[in-house]
Amino acid sequence: MVFRSKIKWIALFVLVLSLASLLLHLSIAKSSSVSLVYYTQMASMLNTSIIGGRGYRSKKLWGAVKPLASLQPYTNSRSNYHAPSEQSNGFIYAKIFGGFANIRSSICDLVAIARLLNATLVLPEIQESTRTKGISDRFKSFSYLYNEEQFISYLKNDVLVMKSLPDSLKTSRKRNEFPTFKPKSSASPSYYLQKVLPSLKSAKVIGLVLYDGGCLQSILPSGMSELQRLRCRVAFHALNFRPEVQMLGKKIVQRLRAWGQPFLAFHPGLIRDILAYHGCAELFQDVHTELIQYRRAQMIKKGIIREELSVDSRKQRDNGACPLMPEEIIDYGMSNLCRNELDTVVLKAG
Repeated sequence: MVFRSKIKWIALFVLVLSLASLLLHLSIAKSSSVSLVYYTQMASMLNTSIIGGRGYRSKKLWGAVKPLASLQPYTNSRSNYHAPSEQSNGFIYAKIFGGFANIRSSICDLVAIARLLNATLVLPEIQESTRTKGISDRFKSFSYLYNEEQFISYLKNDVLVMKSLPDSLKTSRKRNEFPTFKPKSSASPSYYLQKVLPSLKSAKVIGLVLYDGGCLQSILPSGMSELQRLRCRVAFHALNFRPEVQMLGKKIVQRLRAWGQPFLAFHPGLIRDILAYHGCAELFQDVHTELIQYRRAQMIKKGIIREELSVDSRKQRDNGACPLMPEEIIDYGMSNLCRNELDTVVLKAG
């Protein structure tokens, strides 16, 4: 009797366990069917085009680019703006170091400084192009990227611009007889009026060496709004790529558009200055880490950074301070930003 009683209890336990298992499987099946229906609905939406291509495309993300004509009045000079004096205080020549972003911002600042000091600006020397091998001898450093004639003619009512120093001054420059300044990217107008202008008036020629992507503070005093407008005119109107560069850019865009699908062109921002500024050196290895830390030490010495030399790069990355790596960009672009809308990601190398 005792033996039979134990068998009954075991059978009852197995029956309850089987029932619980059945209920659990039914619950999972119901949840899966709901998810499947939702997934099917989403897939249907993605496969239904609203603008004629394959797959759903967000109107907000892939809509037409708004024209910038509405911003034009903010770059135009005011009615009381006068043309540059024919009798300038002297010549300013400059050497610009750094990548494309640094070059562009430095040139904008140079033009504003030439206006501020009533100086004649010599076309700046872009060191990145003079050091690059394989560039034809017919190109000077500025003309390798930009249209010289456009730059000079557009700024004729702002500053006097020359392609080179007069021959009578070139020998003295080679002998380093002219004063040279290395201003910070945050240099104030008073720095130029009080320290640079006296040397300009005395020597008639000064040199500027620019490393940090600029040589004038980004926000100017309210009384210098015309200089701010001038910087905008340089960036959006005076600085045009030379025709060959523009033609190459148009060909690349036309080929990408010819596929008939959306594409994303992205600059990852893996530039040494950016990585050094935000403390991202430890994300790399060997010589790259050393070079980034060396650049960060320079920034600290110049007062650009007021932090410690060594920081936790992984914490910086988790906080969003460090640029994404190429593989992270691809993963983010394909899985989160555009889903099935994006076919091509074009990455610009650092």
